[in-house]
Amino acid sequence: MRAVTVHPGQAKSLHVREDVPDPRPADGEALVRVLEAGVCGTDAEIDMGLYGEAPAGAPYLILGHENLGVVERIPEGSGLAPGDLVVSTVRRPCPERCRACADEQQDLCLSGHYTERGIKGRHGFMSDRYTESPHYLVHVPAELRGVAVLVEPLSFIEKGIEQALRFQQRLAWDVRRALVLGAGPVGLLASLVLRLRGLDVTVASREGADAAEARLVEDAGMRYAALSAIPVDRLAAAFGPFEIVFEATGAAAVVVPAMATLGLDGVCILSGVTGGTDEVAVDVASWNREMVLGNRAVFGTVNAMRRHFEAGVRDLSAAQARFSGWMDRIITRRLPVAEAPRALQRDKSQIKSVLQFD
Repeated sequence: MRAVTVHPGQAKSLHVREDVPDPRPADGEALVRVLEAGVCGTDAEIDMGLYGEAPAGAPYLILGHENLGVVERIPEGSGLAPGDLVVSTVRRPCPERCRACADEQQDLCLSGHYTERGIKGRHGFMSDRYTESPHYLVHVPAELRGVAVLVEPLSFIEKGIEQALRFQQRLAWDVRRALVLGAGPVGLLASLVLRLRGLDVTVASREGADAAEARLVEDAGMRYAALSAIPVDRLAAAFGPFEIVFEATGAAAVVVPAMATLGLDGVCILSGVTGGTDEVAVDVASWNREMVLGNRAVFGTVNAMRRHFEAGVRDLSAAQARFSGWMDRIITRRLPVAEAPRALQRDKSQIKSVLQFD
């Protein structure tokens, strides 16, 4: 079968193979035919050789963690049937079964020995078919076929926002305003989740006010701010302090200013993974004073558990009903599997790229 593979640690090793053995489901496993696989920065960074780990004894790693497939074979009693659309979760428990993994919270694994499909120690979903335990397959309604590949990136956004709201039960909290930094796929999806929660949402990004991302934001009743006109450190003065800030840029220079936009008792969610070696000057004393005296909080979100995937499915359905066609506009490029190298190339004219296997 076809599969998009890399040699982890070797830069630019991506190769579309057609000689990968067909997967054979073990007892209790499902066989899933892949329809689409989303492409994100993680895939590009693995292809750059920055990280990634092939399964034990395997000569390569099959890429891909954003996925959508259709069930071909399924054990009886699983709650699924052949023909069902499914999205698979990504992270699997550590062999030690630490306390978190034993409680099916492997996204919070305490040993660090978890595996992740398409990233660390397990093949991913950029292949014609894969096998998996039904326990990790999340059903998707047929009417979401066109956008369901976005469930996986939605899942860790759902996790971050859920945790922020749960953490803020520490006080009587009136959450009204949210700021999202970054208008890439993660930033746009985060802004929509916050909008669906009834918040007044501002999205700030470096794209100009006439960019497709800006039009998407405004078409969903949110505010767009171009950072070329209003720098991060002036956003709170322009629009009022924010109760929630969701950082989705991955830019080191944005992280500390993002926290400075928080109002009293506010919470900042970091989802971007910063890279590079650029040094950023920080007045740590002032930052610490503002965080402590303002009862502010900051935490990171990555990966997710099953309930966050299910929340993503629900919000996709809600978004399609409330903002018809909005989610479809995030996926700006669908490419055949053979063009995987092109899909991984950064293209500022595109928002989200997806590989088609069907």
